Amino acid sequence: MAKLSVAKSPGTNIVSIQERMRAEVTSLAERTAPPSGDAISITQDKHFKLPNGTKHAGPLQLVIVDFISQNMFYEGTYDPNSISPPACFAIGTVPSTLAPSKNAPNKQSDKCTGCPMNEFGSAGKGKACKNTCVLAVLPVDADVDTPLFILKVSPTALKAFGGYVNAVAAKFNLPPMGVITEISFDPSLEYASLRFGNPRPAGDDLLALAFSRRDEARK
Repeated sequence: MAKLSVAKSPGTNIVSIQERMRAEVTSLAERTAPPSGDAISITQDKHFKLPNGTKHAGPLQLVIVDFISQNMFYEGTYDPNSISPPACFAIGTVPSTLAPSKNAPNKQSDKCTGCPMNEFGSAGKGKACKNTCVLAVLPVDADVDTPLFILKVSPTALKAFGGYVNAVAAKFNLPPMGVITEISFDPSLEYASLRFGNPRPAGDDLLALAFSRRDEARK
């Protein structure tokens, strides 16, 4: 008569597991906290919605403290009434070396370069994976107590932003943090697509403030 196999229990003491689980409870609030309100959003009618709720047609005068590239892939069709987290995502400073985060629920590839979801034509004429850039910015009248604002650059504005960063480097030999940037909307397009221009050197005080907030921006 065949013997029934019995799964062996793990060696970890159940009391120890419960203690570790209770310790993790303290971190749940951070993991499930709502997004920060310190974001500048963009409306369909080409307005900036500032963190205090007011709308501004622009242009905005800001200092770009730092920026990162971000790729986001969502499964299924977009439903504004049911926002779900991305199935796969990547965040980093160099777009060409981005790879899915270890926390991505459903990785689509080992690297973003060559991923089928990151190729043109994977979603109509565009990409199924949304390539964006996230800016950490400060207003020109900022002080040490002013929170950093977040501004996202859509796929349609990435080329313009990259060209602007290179132009600032060529003219001033500085990263965007070293200048005041005018951010507006492309008037030739019906939809809202950001444009960057008219850089001028930031004053010593503003530059020192922006530099002191760089680590915070990167976090």
